Amino acid sequence: MSSNPAATEKVAQRDSNPAAATYGKILRVIGQDIAGFFPRTLEITTDGVSFEAQGQCHPNPFEAVKASFLNRIWRRVARKASAAAPDEAQPPVCFARTYDAGEIERLDRLYSANRGENSRRADAYSLSERFRTMGAIVDKKNGSLKRMYKEADRLFIEYWDTQGQLQSAKLTTVIFYRNQQHTDPRRQNAPAELWEGYDF
Repeated sequence: MSSNPAATEKVAQRDSNPAAATYGKILRVIGQDIAGFFPRTLEITTDGVSFEAQGQCHPNPFEAVKASFLNRIWRRVARKASAAAPDEAQPPVCFARTYDAGEIERLDRLYSANRGENSRRADAYSLSERFRTMGAIVDKKNGSLKRMYKEADRLFIEYWDTQGQLQSAKLTTVIFYRNQQHTDPRRQNAPAELWEGYDF
């Protein structure tokens, strides 16, 4: 693993500022904010002050196209008539967001109010809870985030530890599912975090 003196300084500065938001909180808020984009790919980077999130969207699975019966018949006929012409692939829709400390706090207050109206337990499979779990890895290690990125159902995170060494971790849906079995409240040895107990 590579060492980064500047990263060591960032970690020291972060540790000396107890008012600074945790990465778990920051990434959870970002996850809540971009969940509506249904990100297919995603990268979140930070310079230690602000956070940049950018990626490509999946089509909205809840967005139904409402068309009359005649319109659907017409499209079917037209499609058969032009079967020889290949359909043009639509380019993926991209998104980009920038978050500073003030924006993170504003969004957290907004989403906290929504959480207060909903007494149900947070869904561990939601994007925001997955992001929070990734941030908790860095917080647990007292590290400094470099970047987090998403590919399919996999989340990857890179961070500098307290020695300035670059570390990485990943989570998948399978890991989440397996750890859910270990977080049964009836178990005596349930891990405190979804990711604990796995070798990254």
